[in-house]
Amino acid sequence: MATYKGIKGFTVQSLATDPLATGVAGATWSSGGVLNTGRNNLGASGTSQNAGLAFGGNGAKAVTESYNGTAWTEVNDLNTGRAEASKGVGGTQTSAIYVGGDPGANLVETWDGTNWTEVAEINTARKNNMIAATANTSGLIAGGEPPGTPVSADTEVWNGSAWTEVNNLNTARNNGGGVGSVTDALVCGGQIAPTNGPSTVTELWNGTSWTEVADTNAGTRGQGTAGAGSTAALIFGTTPTSAKTESWNGTAWTEVADLATARAQIGGWGSTTGAGAAGGTPVSPTGATEEFTGATIDDTIQNEGQVYYNTTTNLLKLTATVYGTGAWSSGGALNTARNGLGAAQAGTQTAGLAFGGEGSLKNETEEYNGTSWSEQNNLNTARASIAGAGIQTAGLGFGGSPTSGGTTAVTEEYNGTSWSEQNDLNSARYGLKGAGIQTAALAFAGTTGGSNRLAVTEKYDGTSWTEVNDLNTARTDPGGLGLLQTNSLCAGGNTSPGANYISNVEIFDGTSWTEVANTNANKHGAGGAGTSTDGIIFGGNIPSVTAATEAYNGTSWTEVADLATARMALAGAGTGSSALAIGGSQPGNSALTEEWNVPSSISNVTVASS
Repeated sequence: MATYKGIKGFTVQSLATDPLATGVAGATWSSGGVLNTGRNNLGASGTSQNAGLAFGGNGAKAVTESYNGTAWTEVNDLNTGRAEASKGVGGTQTSAIYVGGDPGANLVETWDGTNWTEVAEINTARKNNMIAATANTSGLIAGGEPPGTPVSADTEVWNGSAWTEVNNLNTARNNGGGVGSVTDALVCGGQIAPTNGPSTVTELWNGTSWTEVADTNAGTRGQGTAGAGSTAALIFGTTPTSAKTESWNGTAWTEVADLATARAQIGGWGSTTGAGAAGGTPVSPTGATEEFTGATIDDTIQNEGQVYYNTTTNLLKLTATVYGTGAWSSGGALNTARNGLGAAQAGTQTAGLAFGGEGSLKNETEEYNGTSWSEQNNLNTARASIAGAGIQTAGLGFGGSPTSGGTTAVTEEYNGTSWSEQNDLNSARYGLKGAGIQTAALAFAGTTGGSNRLAVTEKYDGTSWTEVNDLNTARTDPGGLGLLQTNSLCAGGNTSPGANYISNVEIFDGTSWTEVANTNANKHGAGGAGTSTDGIIFGGNIPSVTAATEAYNGTSWTEVADLATARMALAGAGTGSSALAIGGSQPGNSALTEEWNVPSSISNVTVASS
């Protein structure tokens, strides 16, 4: 029977422009009020586009100005005029801090909304330091340029009364940008040495230590900054003069709308959806202000599945989720470098588990929290070329080659604290792979040494192993993956001694293996993550060590972004869009961790044209 929709159709909205993405993706720069005193190398603070503060600047200026979203008003000056002091967001419009500079590299002044007051000096005098502060009573500075020294890694925190030295940056530098708080901050860019150009290095502060994360797309120095900290930041302008703007979402930097006027040594404040940029040097110091504004409630916002007609371009469109191709970024390093290690295959990027490995045949266990690895209780049986399954709090390790050589069938379960021995595999072996969870795992492939290659497959039910249908092609050291016992994939491997690597791929459906599309390259010793319809393999030997990553959509393999560091005999965990690549051989033992992320966005997609 015909439906009402089938008879009458449905209404398609007509719009003059495409719907905007919410927040930063749909943001634009526009002109704002002009500073009364044009300058560069100035400080800035404020959490709102309409409530900014600009102070100091070139020529040892003491001038302070307050912004209401329309115009700048001069207020009480700094006690000591100076430039090249702290770069970043130094608090709010009514509670700010300005640190170091030239002259007065050890001076600190705080702003209470009316006056500046000199307070306790920093321990290490410097200019061009990076600041992250939320008020005049709490913040930190990092890096900078002490007198006679081009760069520093020193970090100090401020509690409203005194400065305390804490853990240093990983990369010493000056003239970068900073946002955040004393417990959650981000610094990026800067100059590492006088002979270096602008840096791309980004580091996050968790209140205790700094961790390097994904680099900016372009080197930045003397840029403006805005944002809240480790999960939301904005940088704009740089030396040499640039209009580029990049947005940080906690994982990666994305280029967004450019400034109208390229400039360097700029002051910035606000959030990632409502920021301000003032001053700087296009050619000579300027007073120009620009405002960065995200899509608002008054705009037509993209909603997935929305159908509309663009009356300007005469195109019928809809909004749909569009996935990127993915990219690798640096994660925290293992405490113990190793290859041939096992991992909780179904673990996540922020809850990983790694154990065992070669170096020399380790029993170490480490947990990953998305930032760093911490050592836990050891395996009972130390071994390399071990397989793994499960999650961080319910892991499974099985098979491998123990310290005495040969093979083992030992199976151990991890409960989030310690390992306990369970029933053994039926077939002892090493170079095998695993998939699934602790109570429903799969073990496949491997070798007992020499020329022997195995096709043996076993299922684990949480108590014991049962042999099931074998792989079609016997092999050792394949790339293996699978979050479920009934949805596993075996890719490549070695079929006999020497460089006899294959590209054959097989999928297990819970009962038997089926050959499917081959990978683009013959390889063995690759890591894997994801499922048989959304998975990746990465690294391996082809026969030289490779950084190549291939993604599988259930039908075919596509080469995507490479690992930053080529390696083999590494472990993998996670999904096809959020994975970990852990350890391996370069050929020396590696402690590297890399994180894989596939971004997604709702985009306007053309359906038809008129």
